[in-house]
Amino acid sequence: MRATGWVGTLGRVCEPRQEFVTGDASRLPGGVRLIGYRSSGLPEGVHLGVPGATLTFILSLDGPVRAADGEAELRAGRSVGLDVLLAGLQDQATYVVRPSHEEGVQLAIDPLAARALFGVPAAEISASMASAFDPGRWGRDLWQHVGETPTWQGRFDVVSQALAHRGHTRADDCVGPRREVVGAWRLLTRSRGAIGIDDLAREVSLSTRQLRQEFVREFGIGPKAAGRLMRFEHAMGRMTSAIRAGRTPSLAGVAADCGYADQSHLSREFRGYLAMPPSLWCEQERRNIQVGGHAGREDWVS
Repeated sequence: MRATGWVGTLGRVCEPRQEFVTGDASRLPGGVRLIGYRSSGLPEGVHLGVPGATLTFILSLDGPVRAADGEAELRAGRSVGLDVLLAGLQDQATYVVRPSHEEGVQLAIDPLAARALFGVPAAEISASMASAFDPGRWGRDLWQHVGETPTWQGRFDVVSQALAHRGHTRADDCVGPRREVVGAWRLLTRSRGAIGIDDLAREVSLSTRQLRQEFVREFGIGPKAAGRLMRFEHAMGRMTSAIRAGRTPSLAGVAADCGYADQSHLSREFRGYLAMPPSLWCEQERRNIQVGGHAGREDWVS
């Protein structure tokens, strides 16, 4: 477990405070990231939920997460508030209210684990946080148990044990994804989205058309869109890692290392996903990143 500590002067109540704690995601079935977060005294505003190639599972312990698909909808009050939130693969930013106080646990889960954990393929879990999937009584019981646990490590243990038990007890009854789909997703993940779709189809002995059909059926998006998300997630991880190390990210270097044609290509992807260029996003999120926010996949940093 890794903690960043509080930001600000702990002796003064008025000081903004922010904390991110990283748990061991490898203990979770399909676990990619496990983060505890807590803040107080921050100015209220809007936070961008960044798209990625994982399911988002949030247990919000200090009031519901309020989210909308666009900033206009959020400001007009057309948002949903949920204590337990599960969203599928997102290819657009989600607009989330940033309250002055918040606390919770957030997981990033490999969509291949969706059937075992939530009883449906990832395609049936809405990509929108504003119309998130309801995990049912099991999710609400987990939320209550986590909320009653005082320490971060204890909370991570509760989540890990609950998901491991659920995955184990459902294993015999769960019909998993097609073997070819599992293989293709893992190849995409290992390449960080950099493998060509024709090559990917050939590797799993499917036609390109069959591969797309099976991907959409299982994940809700095609293999090309999944690869784009992974490449974007890889680039984002490289940028946030540089910022946490006190460096200004080289956008040209990130673009070259992550499989983009050039820096302009990277910028177009950022604008498409987040409606802003990468330099502006880095500027707006710098403080949040420096204290542990936007943690990426550790094996994708290099």
